[in-house]
Amino acid sequence: MKKIKLSVGDFAIPSPLTGSIEFNSGLGGSKEEGMEIHKLFQAQRIEQVPGYRAEVIIKREFEYKEYIFAVEGRMDGFLEADKPLVEEIKSTFNIWELAKLLRRNECHPYCLQLLTYGYFHYLESGKKPDLNLMLVSTRNHETIDLDMHLDIRIYEAWLERRLEEIYQEVLRAEKRSKRRKELSHKLFFPFEKPRLGQIELIENIQKGFEDKKIMMLQAPTGLGKTIGVLYPSLKEALSRGQKVVYVTPKNSQHAVAEEAIDKMEGKGCSVKSLTLTAKSKMCFKAEPLCNPEYCEFAKDYYDKISKHDLKAQLAKKRKLTARVFKTMGEKYQVCPFELQIEACEEADTVICDYNYVFGERSVLGRIKGIDHAQEGLSNLVVDEAHNLPSRGMGYYSPALSSYTLEKMREEVKTLPKKMAGQCEDLLNDMIRVIKKTSPENCQKPSHVELKLEPFLIMDEELRSFLSKYLESDVEIKPRDPVLKLCFYWS
Repeated sequence: MKKIKLSVGDFAIPSPLTGSIEFNSGLGGSKEEGMEIHKLFQAQRIEQVPGYRAEVIIKREFEYKEYIFAVEGRMDGFLEADKPLVEEIKSTFNIWELAKLLRRNECHPYCLQLLTYGYFHYLESGKKPDLNLMLVSTRNHETIDLDMHLDIRIYEAWLERRLEEIYQEVLRAEKRSKRRKELSHKLFFPFEKPRLGQIELIENIQKGFEDKKIMMLQAPTGLGKTIGVLYPSLKEALSRGQKVVYVTPKNSQHAVAEEAIDKMEGKGCSVKSLTLTAKSKMCFKAEPLCNPEYCEFAKDYYDKISKHDLKAQLAKKRKLTARVFKTMGEKYQVCPFELQIEACEEADTVICDYNYVFGERSVLGRIKGIDHAQEGLSNLVVDEAHNLPSRGMGYYSPALSSYTLEKMREEVKTLPKKMAGQCEDLLNDMIRVIKKTSPENCQKPSHVELKLEPFLIMDEELRSFLSKYLESDVEIKPRDPVLKLCFYWS
């Protein structure tokens, strides 16, 4: 039987998938967030509770049809006792909001992860453990403990649905991999006579792949670097059932890569290519603010994806263009930008800006998809890599400007009187928070130790105001000042 390996995080999600695109959805977030808080509270537990262990590995294999699904994860905390305890730690700024969400939805990924750990332990030991979901505030380390109950019958009903879903995903992955491997034999260099420099370039890249090396290439302008790099990179990736992710520093440079793909397609090779378009250009709303209270395309997004089987629909399309996503977005009332990310799994080439791979909230993990029948990783091509250091510093050095906020003041004054007053008070507080970080009599750039708490408090106040604003009878117009302010601060 073929074995498929999955993490508990990828395994324990609602089946069918439900929920909206929002901050606490538990879907698509970074697994690195909150690690320091995890370590801190685990250390406290170990010190305070005899026998308490952290990061306990637990695994289980499920035979399903012709496959074995091997699921593995780490329990944040475990205490062996007559009544064992399994603990999961989640951190966020507003734990009360998250607790409210979890109490009304036990199919939330955070709940399902804890239930999965509990179920695995039950299968190993025959004992149903106590389950505790600890929510920790990133603001002040305040905690909320949510007790959960493992109902074996309900969990196993979910498990059966989830295993069937994964099985179908694997079948799609096998089909995709087979198509790509066949495609690799049909992919030819699009010109009868490559330039002399291109031949050397292609040969060096092919040798680099054989030696499993990371390559840095430099060649003169006019050589035809794009096609010279894309052709061997794509051919090698397809031969393993994989894809190429081609990243550029500017959206304007996407066209060169797209043209290279078109030329290869002109030789009879049907490559599925996807160019990721910026959220601001794809969004149907006045501001690209992913809040289900504001955006009907974010609300119940995952429910709609499941209900209409949109992933399967995307898999059948050869041309994955912005028009395709916008048409589907309007038809099914789903976010067209997120649809692009869903389609990355099926695409043979993904052309995008640096930030989709190197940004703080990279989507590379979502681009990867299930890796069964695929060997290794996607081939990543970084165009004009000399731009990467400065761009990278920008991603991890977010900026807020009091000058920019001051310029929003006149727009805020156009709001209805009651809202304008509250919003201007917030604006003043935001400017005050920024200015307090500056040393007295500072005449030149200087290093300061930034205290995050005032910014996080301000963010929470802004979110609270946004909720009230969206619930009011104010008409939301293009370039709405409140949405613009929230988007800038976030």
